[in-house]
Amino acid sequence: MTETPALLVGHEKSLQVTGGGVQICTREYLAELQEAGFQLHQIAYESESGLAARVFNRLSPKRSPTREPRGLYRNIESELNKKNATFIFFALNLYSELSQKLKVAFPHVKQILLSHGVETLDFVIEEKLRWKSGNKRRGALTERMIGRQLLEEVEQRRWIDAVLTLSPFEAELEKWLGTAKIHWVPRTIIECTLEFNSVDGRVGCVSTLDHPPNFWGLVQLFDALDEAAPDSFRFRLVGQPRDAGRQLAKRYSFVEYLGPLSDQQLRQEAGTWCCFAHPLFEYAKGCSTKLGVCLGWGLPVATTEFGVRGYRWDVQAVPLAKTPVELASLVLARCTAAHFATHRQAMTAIWKNTPSASSIGSDIRDFLLAERNEEGSMKWQFAARSR
Repeated sequence: MTETPALLVGHEKSLQVTGGGVQICTREYLAELQEAGFQLHQIAYESESGLAARVFNRLSPKRSPTREPRGLYRNIESELNKKNATFIFFALNLYSELSQKLKVAFPHVKQILLSHGVETLDFVIEEKLRWKSGNKRRGALTERMIGRQLLEEVEQRRWIDAVLTLSPFEAELEKWLGTAKIHWVPRTIIECTLEFNSVDGRVGCVSTLDHPPNFWGLVQLFDALDEAAPDSFRFRLVGQPRDAGRQLAKRYSFVEYLGPLSDQQLRQEAGTWCCFAHPLFEYAKGCSTKLGVCLGWGLPVATTEFGVRGYRWDVQAVPLAKTPVELASLVLARCTAAHFATHRQAMTAIWKNTPSASSIGSDIRDFLLAERNEEGSMKWQFAARSR
């Protein structure tokens, strides 16, 4: 297969080899694009941190960055000419003015966003959960931030050619934002299986505790478990910030908060769990990369229909909860060491359903490199493909 030269542009943190959900998601995209036959040349950049950038962000608050770092356009321009690249893949972030300049100067180069989710979605959910908790921002500031964020995301889609996204729900949001072409990239399994020594009555979860959908999902599950869990039940919670974890452990007697753990410590700890609980009752942005991690570990899973967004899931083999009470029942049903092997066997259907990076890469290649000339649609005639 002839390789197609392309640039991968992203913030230096998102391109790191190690890290959390952002880095895992980027690594998956990278592996799939390489399988698709793209020869990727990375351009990493840092955020602007000077006084001018801070003043601009204060005057024009939004979640997505809008001002491109100095020198980024010149770096991209130079690499496009050196590598004769026909594609630019933007990891996580976009700059609408940068995309517009590139579209004018290099109209033949296709600009593709590797989306980690529509930021406005999380912003709205966060405000809704703040309102439920009685901790709401001032109305004028909220309106300003959400409005600016949404308009920025619409403007970003104006100049790019396509978006690769993480779930069917995100694909629908991209249509709403006006994206020209959209392709859902199913989630994959990249972790290696664990050695298990499951402790009876012990389940666990890894969570970003200052992310409102995660925190309130845990609260709703713990409230349901508080009514039904036996005295021997223990819920091992990993994540940060520490104050939020300690707050939950103080409120619920069965919660054992472990704080943040290293990768090696986490693998050892998860090997003692009977199942991985993932309580999510809102449509958060993107997908839950932690689910792919625990699937790779080989752990049984108890989660919800919101928790598996982006994954190919067999609900007949592994049912999903719709309410906190239903999820609590699933967690308690899967918390015994004696039935660990049975619950793990049920996960086989999920593992078999999960596509490989190679098969996803083939789909991406067909999506991006195919010549299309259908009625009323734009003709995409990209680099020739040979095998």
